[in-house]
Order: sequence, then C-alpha cells, then structure tokens
Amino acid sequence: MLKRLMLMVSVGMLVSSLAMTAHSADVRKIKPGDLRQAPKVVQTPEKIDTGNIQRPKPDLTITAMQLYPANPKKGDTVRFTAKVLNNGLAASAASQGGIRVGGESSPQLFPVPALAPNAVHTITRYQHMAQPGNFRVAFIADANGTVAESNENNNEKFTDFRVKDILPDLTLINPRVEPANPTVNDQIRVTATLNNIGDIPAGSFKIGVRIGGESQPRIMGSVGHLDVTTPQSQQYVVSRLWNTSRPGKYVLEFFVDVNDDVKEHNEHNNSIKMSITVGP
Repeated sequence: MLKRLMLMVSVGMLVSSLAMTAHSADVRKIKPGDLRQAPKVVQTPEKIDTGNIQRPKPDLTITAMQLYPANPKKGDTVRFTAKVLNNGLAASAASQGGIRVGGESSPQLFPVPALAPNAVHTITRYQHMAQPGNFRVAFIADANGTVAESNENNNEKFTDFRVKDILPDLTLINPRVEPANPTVNDQIRVTATLNNIGDIPAGSFKIGVRIGGESQPRIMGSVGHLDVTTPQSQQYVVSRLWNTSRPGKYVLEFFVDVNDDVKEHNEHNNSIKMSITVGP
C-alpha cells in the first residue's frame, strides 16, 4: 500500500514537471529591438489649382466731390476737389487722378500715391471761369488705367454746375401811397423805390406805373444809370400823381425796365403790385 502511494506521488510530480517545461518553451524572451510599430498610412494631399483663385485687388473710386464757390460767377476762379478712395481689398500702386472741366477732351492729371485699402488722397484743380453757362466737371481715379482693379467701371464721377453771368438785376421795393387813406378827388401820389441787386451797374432803362384797368403802364421817365444797391447808394423812385372820382379798390403796378432794354440775371422780377382803397 505504501509503495503504491509513493508511486502515485512520483508520477504526479513528473507530470507537473513536464507541464512546466512545455510552458517555458512557449514563452520566448523578447528583446527591445524586436518590437516594431505598424507602418503609418500616409495620405496624399489633394492638389489645388491655384491658377483659378481670385487674388485680392484694389478698387479706386471717387468720393467727396466739391467746388468752391458753390455758385460761381463769370470771372471767378473755381476750386475743384475730390478724394480718390481705395475701396478694394489690396493696396494700389501709385497712379494718376484726373479732373476734366466743361468740354475738355482730356483731363488735367494729378499724382496719386500708393493707397492701402480704405485710404484716400485728395486731388485739387483751380480753373478760371471766363464764360457764363452750364458746365460739368468730371473726377477720374486711375485716369491712365494702369491699376488692375476688382471693378474697372467705377473710376469716374461728375457733377454739374452753373457759372452766372455778371449782370445787373433790377427790382422794385417799398411801394407806397400818399395820402395813406385816399378819398375821391384827392391828389394821390403812388411811389416805389428802384433796386439793383445784380453784380454791376445797369444802363439806361424806362420806368412806369399802371393803375386799375389800364392795359399798359404809363411811362414815367427813364434812368440813365443805376449802381448796385448798397446802404450808401443814391435812391431812385418811380412815382405818379393820380386821382379818381370813383371810390373803390384799385390795383397799382410799378415797372422798371419797361421795354427790356437791360440784360439782367432775372427778367421776371421787374414789377411789383399793391392794392389801395379809395374812399368816398
């Protein structure tokens, strides 16, 4: 019995030893150099056609147009100004601005420096206006067309203005009647004061007065010369004596330059009216 038991123990130890040996054979010692990472997958970047990308460009335009004086007269020297604005996304190279007045075929040119986006440069021109009339002034950015821009159709703007002639302008002021409350058969004097609100003296002209239903004014004389009216000017009047036997309301109208002998700024302000009532 003891022998049998010892035999079974020996057999078990042998089996256990064989199992450990087999397990040791399966476990291999791995050196550090034997560990390798798996190769990375490299993605090829997509090719972009840079030839079709729109690069930022400048955009030169005109803003803040002005002329001084705003209402010029014949003989005035007028100052024209405007700003060249870079409204684009890139800086512009140096260029030329232009200002063309009236019927000029080519603009007068002015240097414009390189402009960063949103930067401006003022161009100015002085022009003696020797003749009256209606004119147009054009302001031009990149006048020579040397700057490649995002918009090539907004380089020019214009404004219209008028140059007044140097003329007299005859008017009448302060119509009045004496006595202030006339009655029938009174000797009534009606009077108005002549006024020249123009630029130069007026030459010879006739003056007149129309009362009631008269078809034409009665010529009351002529004036050979009338200076531009100032507080120190000599005053001239148009006056007429009149009476009536009929009471009622009458319209009086005073005229200056009755026959249109004087060329004026305004040919439609040569008369003035007032109403009076003649008592019984």
